[in-house]
Amino acid sequence: MIAVDDLRPMLGCYGDSRAKSPNIDELAGKGLVFERAYCNYAKCGPSRLSLMTGLRPGAVGIFGNRETDVVKFRERRGDATPMSRWFREAGYETRCFGKIYHDGWDVPDDWSAPPRPGRNREMWEVAGEDPKTDLTTIAERTACPIIQSPDVDDEYFFAGRMAKEFSDLLESRSSEEPFFYAVGFRRPHLPFIAPKRYFDMHRPDESWLAKNTDPPKGVPFFPWFNSDGYVGMAKKVGEPMPEKMTRADAIAFNGFEMRSYLDVPYRGTIAVSRQLELLQAYAACISYVDAQIGKILAALEKTGERDNTIVLLWSDHGWHLGEMSAWGKMTNYEVANRIPLIISAPGGKTGNTKSLAELVDLYPTLCDLAGVKKPNHLEGESLVDTVREGKLEEDPVRHEYVRYNGRYHGRALRTSTHRYVRWVNRKGELELEELYNLEADPHETTNLASSQPAELEELRATLLKQ
Repeated sequence: MIAVDDLRPMLGCYGDSRAKSPNIDELAGKGLVFERAYCNYAKCGPSRLSLMTGLRPGAVGIFGNRETDVVKFRERRGDATPMSRWFREAGYETRCFGKIYHDGWDVPDDWSAPPRPGRNREMWEVAGEDPKTDLTTIAERTACPIIQSPDVDDEYFFAGRMAKEFSDLLESRSSEEPFFYAVGFRRPHLPFIAPKRYFDMHRPDESWLAKNTDPPKGVPFFPWFNSDGYVGMAKKVGEPMPEKMTRADAIAFNGFEMRSYLDVPYRGTIAVSRQLELLQAYAACISYVDAQIGKILAALEKTGERDNTIVLLWSDHGWHLGEMSAWGKMTNYEVANRIPLIISAPGGKTGNTKSLAELVDLYPTLCDLAGVKKPNHLEGESLVDTVREGKLEEDPVRHEYVRYNGRYHGRALRTSTHRYVRWVNRKGELELEELYNLEADPHETTNLASSQPAELEELRATLLKQ
């Protein structure tokens, strides 16, 4: 199971040639590519916990990345056996490398051996002053350069070292028991760090820029303003956000997760030249991770186990690259919730499918593919009939997002043609409805809630029924 952090479907196998991804594309050629796969929450911690427990974020009740909340959840829902422990108890050797859960959320007893996620806050790895002699260090977020491209080998950074250790494990194992191995890459999560040669592979031009930089028409700022969790940080760096936010203010501060790093403006316009450098860096990180995935797949081939092994690749959510004035994730829109999902299974279908899928479906799917009994608490639906028989699944998928510590809670329904989002306040009172026709308006530029009452009522009823 391969997890890639903050990866939108900017891959060759998804028809996007900007990032060079030959190894993921090769995996796609041996598996089934889900063109319409979605996360259930566009933020690392809640998304990953939902996937690993098989519960929807609303049932988990965690919408941020605080470790104390996870402890309380595990005490409250002891019945929600995580995927890793379930497979271990079914006789599998289960191992974990890199980022599968959010940092610090791993439970060693859920695996056959202690997880190896890297150093605390490994995400904020910074190259040494002289990379030829100095090791990487861990910095504070606000002291991290947004982009680094030292001329170093792959193993200088954690992703390369992890890929080697993981590949060595695959090649050296002698046990006859089945294995469940998970490896999680932190890139292309911020900051954008990769060896120089991966930057040299990409030469972005203005055709790479977002096509829809304006927020949607017909909505206030809070659905698309993905900086509400960074109000304190903005104040800390000397750029406090206005208490009463206007549309112009929200656009100026949008994407503050990225703006909080060095060498990008805390607010206001990001120059086109800088946007192109950011796009190059994001693509470089994808290609760097792709190369590490290639090494892992080669090691699996070397063992002779490839044809008898399920290989699953997913991302925890998508990522805005300037769309709707946002950079980062944390919205209920297509670009933040659509993810790459590839399942390569023995005897499974290959090619592409338009079946709707969501991350909460992966737990029951892996159980079915591996012939392991499913636990009773799962809320997702198995994709096994799609993987094995090519069945087209068009049941709507659901995702959600919470703004301003619960002031606004948006629950979304994504059908094969539309997205409906219902925002309520803490009292459960309706604040806003959004409706987008993704066939006619794929960039979600105009809220149709007031102009298409029939479609709105139908989708509202479907969401409220579930």
